Amino acid sequence: MTHQISFRVRYGETDQMGVVHHGNYALYFEMARIEWLRALGVSYKAMEESGIALPVVNLTVNYRKPLFYDDDLTVT
Repeated sequence: MTHQISFRVRYGETDQMGVVHHGNYALYFEMARIEWLRALGVSYKAMEESGIALPVVNLTVNYRKPLFYDDDLTVT
């Protein structure tokens, strides 16, 4: 199953040149993961409260082109 979320890059996520800071990509992935679970009817908050966690143990990103302030981003 695939899931998509779309949003615009916010000003605070960018540097003085308007380019998204590389550390924000992990936050975007986490936003997509939480919304994917929500679409499946799973509450991550409820899972954690019941003692279940889904830790990220590895993350590899290949940056292909930069994102800029106010870009429309879709994470699949």
